[in-house]
Amino acid sequence: MSTPEIDPGLRTKVASLKAADFLWRKRMNQTLAVGLIPGVVVGVGTWFSQEPIDRDANMFWGVVGLGLVIWFFGGMLTRMRFHRPELKCPKCGNDWTSSEMLTWKFCAGCGLNVSDDADSHDKPDD
Repeated sequence: MSTPEIDPGLRTKVASLKAADFLWRKRMNQTLAVGLIPGVVVGVGTWFSQEPIDRDANMFWGVVGLGLVIWFFGGMLTRMRFHRPELKCPKCGNDWTSSEMLTWKFCAGCGLNVSDDADSHDKPDD
C-alpha cells in the first residue's frame, strides 16, 4: 500500500484553525479574569461609600450582586466584540465547534488527520 500524499495546504489550514480557536479561548479567559477587577472596585467602593451604620448583611449581598452583574456584562460585551472563529473542516466542512476539537486525531466527517504530529492526512485502514 502506498503512502498517501500530504497536502500542505490542508495541514496549514488545520493548524491555523486550531491556533485561532486557542487564541479565542485564551482571550476569553483573560478578559473574564481581568473583568473581575471593575466588579470588585465598584463593590468595594459602594460598600465604603455608605455610612457604617447602613452596612449590614443585605447591603453586603447587594454589593456582591452589583459586582457580579458588572462582571457578567463585561463578559457578555467581550463575547459580542470577539466572535468565536468558525471551525469547519477544510476538506468536508464538518463543524468542529465542540470543546474536544483540539484533542481529536481525525475529523469526524471525512477522516482528515488533524493531529499535530501527523505524517498523513488520511485515516488509517483498520
